[in-house]
Amino acid sequence: MLVVDIRARVGGFDLQAGFSAHNGEMMALFGPSGTGKSLTLRCLAGLLRPEGGHIMLNDRPLFDAAAGVDLPPRLRRMGYVPQQYALFPHMTVAENIAYSLPRRRDGRQKALIGEMIQLMRLEGLENRRPTQLSGGQQQRVALGRALISEPELLLLDEPFGSLDGSIRNRLQNELIALQQRIGIPALLITHDLAEAYTLCDRLAVFNDGRVLQVGPKDEVLRRPATRSVAKFVGTKNIFSGRVIGSDRGETIIAWGQHRIHAPGDGFTVGQKVTFCIRPEEMMIIRPDRPLKPGLDENMVECTLVRQIDRAATHSLFFKAHGVTQNDYDIEVLLPQHAWQRLKPVVGQPTAISLKRSAIHMIPEIE
Repeated sequence: MLVVDIRARVGGFDLQAGFSAHNGEMMALFGPSGTGKSLTLRCLAGLLRPEGGHIMLNDRPLFDAAAGVDLPPRLRRMGYVPQQYALFPHMTVAENIAYSLPRRRDGRQKALIGEMIQLMRLEGLENRRPTQLSGGQQQRVALGRALISEPELLLLDEPFGSLDGSIRNRLQNELIALQQRIGIPALLITHDLAEAYTLCDRLAVFNDGRVLQVGPKDEVLRRPATRSVAKFVGTKNIFSGRVIGSDRGETIIAWGQHRIHAPGDGFTVGQKVTFCIRPEEMMIIRPDRPLKPGLDENMVECTLVRQIDRAATHSLFFKAHGVTQNDYDIEVLLPQHAWQRLKPVVGQPTAISLKRSAIHMIPEIE
């Protein structure tokens, strides 16, 4: 298990990062560029000394400012795959993989290299140099070099950033299978939400050198702790309102001329709140069909003002009647088959249901 609680300063940038990752778990350090994710990995790898705090790996202190502990990188037992892989251009595939493997006297060195080449599906490429490899092959060499020394933690700094879509998808699937096999914690830096959700069990959301929220990926996506987290994880529909009442675990919010019923309590009448709902959770009411139970809750009359075809999905943008906000108020994400059935037209009046169970409330603290 990895436990991190560190403070670092580089130039004018302050980093305060705290989170934990369990064995067999992949965690995404997720957020916009320049928010401290790569700095965190450098601190973990021993390439940058934090100013305070501690780093523990399987109950072994790697860094402890109070106790004066700061292990050098070679003693931390971490595998590190940097963004551009950092392969040695003058070395072959086999030599690059063997670089981080300590010299052995039991004759096993050659066998271990062969096993890793087979695991990384690099058979037949052993004597090639990095310039003779594809981007995906280079990534597998870098991953093999990181894993051959049997690390206790794997660090991945945006390893798919330079790969095209088809190769990226295939290698992501391979990484998932590999992670399940090796059973050590892994940290993946990414600013791609789809990649984070596909590969990882948990998310640590970074912004401006701080960790805003840590938790299982579904919890972070559907119950963001702050407005900033909600924006970063693609919630899209983030509204401001004021509490006007509560009743048996339900809060009633005034949003323009609408009254929105949301799950949850603990809010006081008059309190300003943020409430949000993901675009795929919105329900467009079909006028040619009877309302199903639950769809008549939080009905909002709207007008479709714009739509974007995203091939497999469609984004629809609506102006809500009785709400003064921007050029649109609500974004709905529809799969292709649902869009084909509805065939929405810009300018068309539409009723939308904000599903009560999908609404998440956030106190206005930002």
